[in-house]
Amino acid sequence: MAILERKEREFKRREEDILAAALSLFTRDDWQAVTIDQIAAKAEIGKGTVYLHFASKDEIYARLVIEFFGDMEARMKAVDASGPVLDVLAAVMRVFWESFDGRPDYRRLERYCRREDFRRLIGEKMAAELDSLDERFMAILNPLVQRGLAEGVLEPRPAEAIHFALHAAMVGLLEVAGNPCLIKGLSPEAAFVEIRDFALRGISKR
Repeated sequence: MAILERKEREFKRREEDILAAALSLFTRDDWQAVTIDQIAAKAEIGKGTVYLHFASKDEIYARLVIEFFGDMEARMKAVDASGPVLDVLAAVMRVFWESFDGRPDYRRLERYCRREDFRRLIGEKMAAELDSLDERFMAILNPLVQRGLAEGVLEPRPAEAIHFALHAAMVGLLEVAGNPCLIKGLSPEAAFVEIRDFALRGISKR
């Protein structure tokens, strides 16, 4: 049993090394041209070892995004939900923003992994994991939205419409705040605050 557990730990550690090596290479402008050979060399392992963990480079892309969102999900769940609902929603949006802020590598990976042609390149199981990311995010928002509706803090609209508005605001935030041409005169942080406040005003009861 001890030997088996040690092998499992080693397998997991090696997988983490592969992901770390891949991510360091994906920060380059030519990130899509990175090869499995380069990832293996960066991780100081054989090419065959990479294939023991991942069937393709696309699976590495997907796993990086899945783990990134898993970490962000944990941080969102750690937000103190006992305060005023709009403050809690603002804190959740802050976690989303801070997770991506200064991480263009994850921004482009996330966009790439949402493409339909990409989903056809990975296995059904991993594609299903990617598809579940939005559902898990909505599962965090839903209790807050329902509470806000019950307390009369939010505009009496279908919860799904409020989910969509918040999600669209945060996804749009990444596109706008990461583009200096679109936030002329504003820092990325200031752009986040403006978009966050605009979104929350839009769903608040007047």
